[in-house]
Amino acid sequence: MSFAATYQLLFEVTLLHNYFLNNGEETFTSMTNADKEKMLQSFNTEAFTAITPTLETNVVLKNYKMIFKKTKTGFGVYVKVKDELDPFIKVPVDLNLKFLIKINDYQFENYTNLDFALTQAYLFSNVKPLTEPVSFEYLPKINDNKLISNVYLVSEETTVNLISTLQPSEQQNVFGIISLTAKGDNSSGNIINNLGKMTSPNFKIHFDNRKTLWKYINRKAGTEIKTNAAKPLTRSGFVEIDPLTDFTPAQPAESQYPNPSVKSITKINSDYYSEIFI
Repeated sequence: MSFAATYQLLFEVTLLHNYFLNNGEETFTSMTNADKEKMLQSFNTEAFTAITPTLETNVVLKNYKMIFKKTKTGFGVYVKVKDELDPFIKVPVDLNLKFLIKINDYQFENYTNLDFALTQAYLFSNVKPLTEPVSFEYLPKINDNKLISNVYLVSEETTVNLISTLQPSEQQNVFGIISLTAKGDNSSGNIINNLGKMTSPNFKIHFDNRKTLWKYINRKAGTEIKTNAAKPLTRSGFVEIDPLTDFTPAQPAESQYPNPSVKSITKINSDYYSEIFI
């Protein structure tokens, strides 16, 4: 007689990005559920990221009868169970799993509303490192209305400590690290409760799309005009430009202005500009 092993979801991490999910000026969060599903059908995190368990975590997963499984919107970790909520092998409260986030789209910085620092990494965790201040921002849950911002960029000291735990082959081009411990600093971040039962949380990393000032350059006429306010960059939809209100001075009412691509972006002081040649 044989018995099929049963696995249940231990936790999952959902990645979203407004560049891919917003529709022009309509935000993903404001859409109906039906429209959200429609946008998600063509969304895949592998368009801009590669997420993998660290080599050390791969060993831990194997030892505790866990499976890492990618999805279109992130990944899940499944564990062999005795019953619905009890892992086959008891999960220690201090068990830690780390996953590397590397960027595989060279234009990611252009359309993502973040600052990028060569000596600092983004940390998404349910436990605060000792080297971080009390204001440390914990990894949001799926129902938290939070977008990833620069507050998730940890200090150089914390970054060095995190990178030093990786194998040499893993240490290059690390954008971020997802670090999850079975019992978090707060009960809402727990993967295992006080009774050792699974809580199966869904954590969320939701990137915002960059907004830029749109600069229209007419080389033939030798003129440049730019929008008064920053406009969103999105893969889908169209942002209407009103020549009477979007420019100072106003432009002729019959003028039409295309949306920019994400390829041509410049930063001047603290402002980002999309350049469109007309």
